[in-house]
Amino acid sequence: MPLRGSSITRARTSGVAALEFALILPLMLTIIVGIVYYGVVMALQQVLTLAAEEGARAALRYPSGASANTAAATQALRVSAASATAVAALPTSLASLLSSSNVAQAANCTAPAGAVCVNVTLNLPTSSILPTIPLMPVPATLTGTAVVQLSPDT
Repeated sequence: MPLRGSSITRARTSGVAALEFALILPLMLTIIVGIVYYGVVMALQQVLTLAAEEGARAALRYPSGASANTAAATQALRVSAASATAVAALPTSLASLLSSSNVAQAANCTAPAGAVCVNVTLNLPTSSILPTIPLMPVPATLTGTAVVQLSPDT
């Protein structure tokens, strides 16, 4: 024989569970959306960094003296190869959104004296690819960089 108050207790318990679920659901959804959103940001950052590294490797792989008469001409060809390779390593949807056309530049290295480095920098404005979500800050620009020192024979 069931107790007289047990059906009332069950009804109250099921109502409390629904109320708790309604209170917790927005917090859980916010956490899940945040995890996915920042996962996308980290993936984009990784894609940019890997493309910059591929461009820097292209500057190293470019054959010295190929179709150039001077060391400066070879260096310029290596810089342009680095730039073209870095942009080509990106998916076409991201390559069209790059904020700067000057991707690779030659610069003097700090050591050894007189050495030349190639800096590859890819800048992607996040406003053009990520939706704005309130209370979820992201940097205005994602940047992937790589630096490689050219051999002294260039």
